[in-house]
Amino acid sequence: MVEPARAELNLKICKSCAFTGPDVPRPRGYMSYAHKTGAEIQILSAESWSDQKKYIIPNGNGRSCVKNFSKNIAV
Repeated sequence: MVEPARAELNLKICKSCAFTGPDVPRPRGYMSYAHKTGAEIQILSAESWSDQKKYIIPNGNGRSCVKNFSKNIAV
């Protein structure tokens, strides 16, 4: 049974099923520092995360994400 609050938001899955269901991909997020005085939380769907994680997560070779991305750009 879907809770009344979830039904108002047009959600069709109950809360317990939404968090435990294997067929429901979880959203992912990361901190984006657009300026030195503050950051934003970027929330992505599971599909968007898999497409963009190469730009977000360092490759583990001691370099930053920006350096890893910029070395692969053909000029």
